This record gives sequence, structure tokens and C-alpha cells, in this order.
Amino acid sequence: MIEGVTGVVKGAAAKGAPTLVMRRLLLTLVAICTCAYGAAAFAQGGAGEPEETFAEGQFAAVERDLADEAAPAVFAVGLSAGFPAYQTVALNVSLQAQFVGAQLKGSWTPAGVYLGGQLRAYPPIPVPIPLYVGVGGGIYGPFASYHFAVGTHVPLGTALRLDLEGGVANVPQLDKRGWVPHLAAGISYAFPVELSAATGPASATVGGSAPQPVARCEAPTEPDREQIPGVIDDMVDDFILSARATYGSVYTGLNYGYKIGSVRISGKTANVSVNYSGSVTEILTGTSHSASGAAKVQLTWTGCAWGGGSIDY
Repeated sequence: MIEGVTGVVKGAAAKGAPTLVMRRLLLTLVAICTCAYGAAAFAQGGAGEPEETFAEGQFAAVERDLADEAAPAVFAVGLSAGFPAYQTVALNVSLQAQFVGAQLKGSWTPAGVYLGGQLRAYPPIPVPIPLYVGVGGGIYGPFASYHFAVGTHVPLGTALRLDLEGGVANVPQLDKRGWVPHLAAGISYAFPVELSAATGPASATVGGSAPQPVARCEAPTEPDREQIPGVIDDMVDDFILSARATYGSVYTGLNYGYKIGSVRISGKTANVSVNYSGSVTEILTGTSHSASGAAKVQLTWTGCAWGGGSIDY
């Protein structure tokens, strides 16, 4: 229900108010439970089509307290471009586990393949986008380099993010070494990874649950209202997991709840109203932030299941 952190940054720049930034960031965590892949206008059902309305009180409220749960890790794969020339175009893979992370980078240079790495620290600074401090180095042919940088990940969607990094690098220059700017910008696909501690070999689960088989649609049926609470629950699990992974180095103590207020089915479209509330705590300062509101979600019946959706909040 928030257009990712891009909306947070724009709102902060326009208003210049830290309180607004914190509120919108909180909404990213707690209101995200009913959002689709971005904010869009809430469309009404087709005119003249039969309508079926289900009022408030027919759906159970959901309350979840994740205060004692560790934030998921984030695994990302992406492409970047940068300077010095050994990273002009590079392939990157990275892993972040709350306050610490690591990146591996590879590219091609006239001197041979460049292979580099970076260790990262994510301080719990309460700003709209996560920040990290990195130190790393690499080799290419007979040469070696190392660098210091500060970077950030700007979410562009549920899984897509813009990666920006700047600092200084020490590289060979003719018969000596020198310091030059270190710059990198790229796009990456990131998804949460839950590292579960279990007896025996360590295991990791990507996403919130094990993959479920996709049901085959033998024959289209009429829209099924009984599926709607499950669809909203799935949105909650996916987006809350993603938000906790993204902001796990900044916020903790997530406690949220939501309830479907009403459902109006018109033809193959379901307009769902959802009430939500929640709170988080800044790790660095211990300051608590809370927010609540209402959202409207539009779902489309595919013949066997509800899918897609636009959102208005």
C-alpha cells in the first residue's frame, strides 16, 4: 500500500518533516499487508453487473506480534556499472543478515577477469532507506585494488531495488598506487531468506513458506468469495516478510493487525476494504512509532482464483 521507499523519499523531500518520514516508513511495514505491486487508483466494478456485498463482521480480525522474531536475511542478484574501469559492467551477488552483509562481484577487464568482494555493516540509523558501510577489494590479472564505500538500497518494488554506492579506491597507476573515486550504481533482484536454526544441518527457506503446487484450472467457475481472506493473508505474509528483511537493520518489534471490513463482488471483480494498524520500534533510539488506516484492494477473478489487484489507501 506504499509505493516502496521511493514514495517515502519523495514525501520526505516535499514535507521536510522527520515525523512524516517515520510515519510513511511505518506504513510501509504495517500497511503493506494489503498492497499489490504499487499504488494505483481503486476502480469500481463494472456498471450494470450483478453485485454481491458482504458487510463488516463476517471476517475475523488478524493480530500478529513479531517482536521476538529475528529479521529475515536478504539475498540479491544484480548488474551494476561503475568506476574504476575494472567494474565498468559487473555481476553482483550479495547477502545481508540484519546488521552485516557481504557481496561478491565479477566483471571482465582488458587485464583479465576481475573478482572482488566486500564486507558490509548496516548501522541502525532511522532513515527512509537502509544504509551500509563497506570495505573490500579484488584482483584482476596481476593487479589488486581495495576500496571503502558507503551505499544504500532503494526499493523500486517488492523485489526490485536500485543499488547506489560511493567512496574511494586504491588502485595501481603506472609505477605507483593512488586513490581514485569508487562509484557504482545498479539494479538488483532481492528476496528474503529465512535462515532457520534446526537440529542437524543448517537449512534455509526462501520466502515465507514452502512452495505450493499450482492448482490446474480444469474448468472456469464463478467467483469464490471464500478465497478472498486467504488471498489477503498471502499478501500479508509476502509483503511483511519482504519489509522485515529490508528494514530489519533499522526497526524491530513489529506488531500489526488487520481486518477485512467488507467485500463487494461485481462480475469478476472484488472490491475489498481492509482496516489495519501496527507499530515498530527504532533499534537505535528505542522510539516507538504507530499508525493505522484503511485500504481498498481490487482483485480480479481469473476463472479459478483471485489475482492481480490495485490498491488505494
